[in-house]
Amino acid sequence: VMSTQPTVLITGASGMLGRALHRLLLTSSSYNVVGTGHSRLTVTHYHEHFPSPNNDTAHSSPSAAAADSLANTVELHKLDLLDHKATTEFIQHHHPDIIIHCAAQRYPDAFESNLEESIQLNVESTRHLAQICMSQPDYRPHLIYISTSYVFDGGVISKEFPPYVPTSVANPINNYGRSKWDGECVIRDVMNVAKSNSDCRGRGIIVRVPLLYGEDCVQLDESPALEMMKVLLPTATGTTIKKKKIDNWALRFPTSCEDVAKALKLMIDRALIDEHFDGTYHVSSPHGITKYGLLQLQSQLLNVPKSELDERAVGNDDNPSAANPLAAPRPQCTQLNCQDIWSALGCQVEFTTLQDGMTRSS
Repeated sequence: VMSTQPTVLITGASGMLGRALHRLLLTSSSYNVVGTGHSRLTVTHYHEHFPSPNNDTAHSSPSAAAADSLANTVELHKLDLLDHKATTEFIQHHHPDIIIHCAAQRYPDAFESNLEESIQLNVESTRHLAQICMSQPDYRPHLIYISTSYVFDGGVISKEFPPYVPTSVANPINNYGRSKWDGECVIRDVMNVAKSNSDCRGRGIIVRVPLLYGEDCVQLDESPALEMMKVLLPTATGTTIKKKKIDNWALRFPTSCEDVAKALKLMIDRALIDEHFDGTYHVSSPHGITKYGLLQLQSQLLNVPKSELDERAVGNDDNPSAANPLAAPRPQCTQLNCQDIWSALGCQVEFTTLQDGMTRSS
């Protein structure tokens, strides 16, 4: 039986942003949501606002949600985006109205150590999805591609300084940023984004986001905004504590995946009624902080004495990639100006403060 609801397909629905969007869309009865994953095929939506299928009331707290975790466990469809034949067949079967392409290798250092496969995922799978969207004989789905603020260099070479608007000159300085920029170019080229001839114009949307964190991360490693908290974990008795240098040089704009998901939902709703909605947009919290500043905030929220934090960590005011040639270089600041998307949508997402976001994530 064909669903009368629009179908939204989320690639990488087991990842941080994919989970948040998957959860948000499932709370509405307005969409037929199809989530895909590759290695993780089960997601459990621990969140106070996620309603249990067993009753009509939302959970009053994350612990209440955890108690009802089985009710909120969702199975994803297994899809290897590097298998282009399988991907084509999957999309033809599910006939999505909108594809949100969240799947990516998003860790700059991991990208460096697995270059070829990372480029295949970030660039070639994007190219294939765009080609599928353009080649359907009976309809043309929107494709929303998640990109990064790391397409910018902070002005170090380009002399183009933040805050960046969507038309600012891109000049990525690491391979991860280059791959996401290449993915953007694929979307623009294959889908003829913003071209005046509407007959050959696809429905491609590029959304650049900054450093993200999830409110449901089980592993601190899942977000670079949370991983520093590992230095606060208890150590075995008698273990010598080695003080860790934490980046106090680069200004980040940590943004909750929940907030980005809200913006994406607004974009989905707009795309469903406007076939010419396309282009490049920025979605980012305005709250800037260094990773060391973030760790200081996290330690305060966890009631860790300052003396203990000082024993375990120290802020590093130098460019961290200068001291570690194996790490992917990072720009110092890539703040995004988000005015274009709010103007296009006619409304704005109110971003979670860092204090509230870290409280919910800790």
